Amino acid sequence: MGITSHPRPYTQLPAGQFRFDQVGHGPIGVGGLGSVYRIRVTASNAQPIGLGSEWAMKKLNQKWARHPEMRERFEREISAIRRMSHPNIVTLTGENLPDGERFYIMPLFSNSVRSFIARGGFRGDWRKIAMGGALLADALQYAHDLGFIHRDLKPDNILFNNNGPLVIADWGLGYFVHVNSQVLRHLTRGGMGTEYYCSIEQWGTGKCDCRGDIYSLGMTLDEWVNGVQRSITIGSGIDGVTTNEMTNGARRFNALLRSMTQMFKNQRPASMRTVAAELRSAVVML
Repeated sequence: MGITSHPRPYTQLPAGQFRFDQVGHGPIGVGGLGSVYRIRVTASNAQPIGLGSEWAMKKLNQKWARHPEMRERFEREISAIRRMSHPNIVTLTGENLPDGERFYIMPLFSNSVRSFIARGGFRGDWRKIAMGGALLADALQYAHDLGFIHRDLKPDNILFNNNGPLVIADWGLGYFVHVNSQVLRHLTRGGMGTEYYCSIEQWGTGKCDCRGDIYSLGMTLDEWVNGVQRSITIGSGIDGVTTNEMTNGARRFNALLRSMTQMFKNQRPASMRTVAAELRSAVVML
């Protein structure tokens, strides 16, 4: 779906195009490579993009806008989101017309798991969090089957609206999460930082397979249950229990998260499909 931000009468907009204005004076979110802005549609010939509806626009930060490698990664992010269609993965509503500043449009979200954790949301309720984790694992398995590894899964990148599903966003940055990354210091930070969720193999090389995402999801779920990050060294994972509840389900949940966050990838579950099944099994156990 094409987008133009230039003033044109509605009657002159080709089918599939819409026009918008930025809402507010600055970004609503700033990450390592890109920033997100709130926009409002001022003219539309693209259904179901309605006049007056609000969306989020993501583009590269000015520092990286002309950097060839960063532009390439941004294009890969756009291509990945364009190819994926899953209720728990962010959708691409549209992108800019050719020859303009590169950006894409996605739904606007009011919450992140990061802000939810800060408010104490579901703290201690490992069963609710495990069910959310199973949905995220399903989505990541879908992405992995298509060849996409997230590499930067953390509470900041899991978004939702009230009564809406959890949605995984920011699919283009993970390659730069490693010890020598030139953009690491610019990443959205939470507590210890984005490296808190990073597997040891990715921290050393910038690369990982699906088991890197499994490590990150395990660290995220553990933090969500407890409301705080652990004191760890990068890649060392969970030492101890996530919940102190003395039930078979809780013990299975604890064991799974320890397994997901093992330092060596061959000791973690082999797939997100296995993770999702284990989470659901733990929830229904007494």
